[in-house]
Amino acid sequence: MNAKRSARGRGFTLIELLVVIAIIAVLIALLLPAVQAAREAARRTQCVNNLKQIALSMHNYHDQGQSFPLGVTKAAAGGSYGYAPLWGAWSAQALLLPFLEQAPLFAAANFNWGTVASSQALLVNGTVINANLAAFLCPSDGLSGTGGGWGQANNNYMGSTGTTTRPGNGIGTTGVFADNGVNAYGIAHVTDGTSNTVAFSESLVGDNTHFTKWRDGVATTAPSSYTRVSGCGSYYQCDDAEVPGGSSIILQGLQWCSGLFTQRQNNPRNEDKGWRWATGFKGWNLFNTIVPPNSPTYPWSGCRATATGEVANGHFENATSNHPGGCNVAFADGSVHFVKSTIDMRTWWALGTRANGEVLSADSY
Repeated sequence: MNAKRSARGRGFTLIELLVVIAIIAVLIALLLPAVQAAREAARRTQCVNNLKQIALSMHNYHDQGQSFPLGVTKAAAGGSYGYAPLWGAWSAQALLLPFLEQAPLFAAANFNWGTVASSQALLVNGTVINANLAAFLCPSDGLSGTGGGWGQANNNYMGSTGTTTRPGNGIGTTGVFADNGVNAYGIAHVTDGTSNTVAFSESLVGDNTHFTKWRDGVATTAPSSYTRVSGCGSYYQCDDAEVPGGSSIILQGLQWCSGLFTQRQNNPRNEDKGWRWATGFKGWNLFNTIVPPNSPTYPWSGCRATATGEVANGHFENATSNHPGGCNVAFADGSVHFVKSTIDMRTWWALGTRANGEVLSADSY
């Protein structure tokens, strides 16, 4: 009887308890990556949906005016500088507000005033331009919309200027959007086919800590041996199909930017990628398709070869994300694809141009 009672009341030994704890720890270790992967999959899906809505809004805008919106508006005279590539102009994102279920915000914007160039403009439009909109925030970017980066840092989605490298070059761009306040392109201009032409991509906001991979960049006045990097914009496209030697100039410029970045030299005063969705400015609402998304070879977000101030308004403004392996990209036909970082650079250039005559197959990216 006592033996039965003793067997019935026996507890776990220390070794058994440690084994159980070890098993639970292993299960948790196996479960956590799966949970994190599921969360990232959900965030990526939301990011795809955001880009899908932006792409659809482009087409709704097109239905009304037979063109996509200006990438950058002409800056209004009141309380702003009066030239589009300078501060104060409105963005394509601002023009798309009514088609993104943001008609009240659009109505509240006073387009007779600018967005950042003066205290008066901020007084008039501060509520609008400081608003965080879920449609412009990728949930995988933990800094966007938090003020944890530089300034507001509330825009993750950039319109494509194609392979044009000089911001505000005055002669338009090879992409779907121009940054000169003049050119507005429509479907008729996209002769390469809307399904083969990039319209928007995501980009991480800057964190202003400098040299963070895929968030931060380089801004400096180029040494004389690299002035042709900034001069590449005068070639308009920087592609061998247009200018002999254009692509080699581009590659030299990319190597120069990467060298400064990896050596932690020439950090800009402000890491201002994605500073505000409302302001039309290269790096704030526009990018170019030179560097492949999340490129391991060129691990920076932007590179400006003519100034030491901000990384935005650079000659190279890249597509970047926190999604493993690449970025979500919206095409001019309204579709959204995940473009891998391993995409051939020439293919990425071809996808960026709207009318360069390239023939691409879907399996090339």
